[in-house]
Amino acid sequence: MIKDEEPKREPAAVSLTKAAPDARNRKQIAIRLAVGGAIAGVASAVLLIWAPWVDRTPFTAYKIGLSAPENSTPGSTPNSCVGTASSGSETVIYSEDGTRLAAGHAEMEGEVLGPEFGDWAGHCMILTRIENVPGGHGTYFVEWDGGTRYEDTEDHLRRSLEESRESWKKEKMPTG
Repeated sequence: MIKDEEPKREPAAVSLTKAAPDARNRKQIAIRLAVGGAIAGVASAVLLIWAPWVDRTPFTAYKIGLSAPENSTPGSTPNSCVGTASSGSETVIYSEDGTRLAAGHAEMEGEVLGPEFGDWAGHCMILTRIENVPGGHGTYFVEWDGGTRYEDTEDHLRRSLEESRESWKKEKMPTG
């Protein structure tokens, strides 16, 4: 051995097995996991109930009714008409559980549709404006003049007046 050299030492033994936590550490880990799971569960439930992505603002729905020429009379101005069955009738919007949400009455006079409306040309278009429909229901039920309720979507009911009117240009008259 050289004088300034230190003696060689053997490396200390290294264990490759993980030391098992004692009982107290295991209990703390279990408690932390339980608390974390409970917090995550409550947060998820609150988020699903609150659903911030759902538009809950009230809106105006526009429903358009058509009366055949034989079921309407001329209105007070050129190209206006009065639907004998639909003018003044009430349209009600309900939630899925049957709660009455909003209602509106059809206008007394409508518009005689021109040739751009294809199959519906000559029919009397009567508008019903239903204001303050609560948003966020997704599915609604609509009832016209006390008749049968039919299902409608929020997206469909939220269409603008112009979109509702224009959609009739593409509609075909049912056959049969």
